[in-house]
Amino acid sequence: MKIRLAILALGTTLLAACGGGFSVDDIEDQAPQGTVAGASWTMKSAVVTDDGDRFSVSLFPMEVPACDSFAQSDTQILFSAPKTAGEYPLKLELTDLNGSQTITFVTAPGQNVVASEGILNVESVSADKVTIGLLAEAEENTINGRFTTSICTKTN
Repeated sequence: MKIRLAILALGTTLLAACGGGFSVDDIEDQAPQGTVAGASWTMKSAVVTDDGDRFSVSLFPMEVPACDSFAQSDTQILFSAPKTAGEYPLKLELTDLNGSQTITFVTAPGQNVVASEGILNVESVSADKVTIGLLAEAEENTINGRFTTSICTKTN
């Protein structure tokens, strides 16, 4: 019985934390910026790869070569995004991970913080470019802004 109550309490807490009342109107018209691990952070490069059903997105605080899917940085922001324009509130669905939409802050090598509060806005998608806006918060990490970049094809 105590386990059921604990699971119910956890589920209620997660549901209350989902979304957080964010809207696309809250996304700033600027390069994505905020804080990672409490330190100021601004996106300098984005790599968006077409993974079939979704886009795989990596944001970097430094310049990286276009479509460099092996680029790494001590801090970066990672997420997958639907390939269809639309608004996608961040949420973590433990019973349906395919229904989840989160953003991961890489705060140091091997250390991640997952954000389930905020919103992702796939503003436009063409054959070779995508525009994405995002707003997320988790612990000492925030990101807010939009970017347009080329879509890279996945190489095996």
